Amino acid sequence: MIHPRQGRLQNILSRLFWRLGTTLRESAEEVLRHSRPNLPAMAAVGCFGYPLYYLIWRLLFPQDYENLTLRIIGSLILAPLMFVNRWPAWCERYLMLYFWAAMVYCLPFFFTYMLLQNAVHSFEAGQQTIVWQMSMVVAMALLIMLINDGLLVGIAFLLGSLAAWALFLIDQGSVEFVAISRDYLAPMPVYLFILVGGSIYNHHREMIQQEMLRAVSSVGSNIAHELRTPLLGIKSDARGLQRYLPQLIDGYERAAAAGIEVRPIRRSHLSTLHDSLARIESETDFANTIIDMLLINSSGARLNPSDFRPHSARECIQSALARYPFTSERERALIHVVPGADFQFKGSDILLIHVLFNLLKNALYYVAAAGKGEIFIWTEPNSSGPNRLFFMDTGSGIPDSVLPRIFDRFFTSSSAGRGSGIGLSFCKMVMEAFGGDIRCESVHGEFTRFILSFPGGIEHD
Repeated sequence: MIHPRQGRLQNILSRLFWRLGTTLRESAEEVLRHSRPNLPAMAAVGCFGYPLYYLIWRLLFPQDYENLTLRIIGSLILAPLMFVNRWPAWCERYLMLYFWAAMVYCLPFFFTYMLLQNAVHSFEAGQQTIVWQMSMVVAMALLIMLINDGLLVGIAFLLGSLAAWALFLIDQGSVEFVAISRDYLAPMPVYLFILVGGSIYNHHREMIQQEMLRAVSSVGSNIAHELRTPLLGIKSDARGLQRYLPQLIDGYERAAAAGIEVRPIRRSHLSTLHDSLARIESETDFANTIIDMLLINSSGARLNPSDFRPHSARECIQSALARYPFTSERERALIHVVPGADFQFKGSDILLIHVLFNLLKNALYYVAAAGKGEIFIWTEPNSSGPNRLFFMDTGSGIPDSVLPRIFDRFFTSSSAGRGSGIGLSFCKMVMEAFGGDIRCESVHGEFTRFILSFPGGIEHD
């Protein structure tokens, strides 16, 4: 029999563990978002570095212990991450688990195990394993670079170290304390200092970003308040005119029919009056929605998918082009929507239109800055995979040094010197909320192509 006090305690513990698990999962997802832009390059370095350094430590500068099998396993684990931006949609759901398994194996596990083995073998040979002590320092630095959460860094280091110790003891059977005290235990305070110091630095940087988010959100809220008041007035006036306009038109037509001298108004213009008022009301609603989206953008809040509905990708493209405030017809003529099949996506049409607004704004700026180029938009339905929307400009392109970071919040390139750095990060957030993704391919001086991927499973036209 469970007493009421025990039941309450169990409920408290269960809620505590649930909250802890939720917090850790959200932090792990945030770490993956932080690391993903650099994953292909870092995975390539590790994938080719493992066998390369086997040759270096075996042939050029022989070490006391090497293990080709563990290095091959590490290369095989990292190889898929080089192409993470091309993973099919069904693989994406396993990416977080795969990412963390790769981090634990390739950094704390591998380097701890190799350090322990070299510590024992070098002790037996009367030498010291300086190379692997330095390698461990590099591994800790990489771990902190890729995992910007102090608690998760500690958990990854602990799990990797425990697994390394388990395999080490299975291999060795038993080991004398003195054999590992000099090369493994003595430098441990240095490794821990790197982990703690790096985690504090990452935390401080995160706090600065949060302050920037709060500042931008505060300014955005003030601007939004100032904009909503006149928009509300415009909408109210439009509704008032809509209510009384039919009577005014009827009075005008009766006066004209009675022969009273009135200024003539074409029938088409009378019809346009009705449409204009409806359009004013629609545009004020759209403007208020855009304000809401900008506030979400600046605050970094999560999007709620509960209101997502199926929408046509091509209708969103046409709506974005119809609503975008082009400065001239010449600017509008730079954009070409390539004919092709449509597809449906489950999400928000307003959000996708706002994503296209961001891409249009950037593309038009860089086409103008380059003094050349055009913009092409097309869709590519796929019955066996994700549907895709392509947005390409042939302007100035993006430098290789800038490309991996364009989706980072608050990142702006020094060459551009403009913007707040939240536009493309918002595009990334929207596409991930849709269950898809956005990636960029670019050749500096030639073109920039954004590829928006949407989950399949919704019938396309």
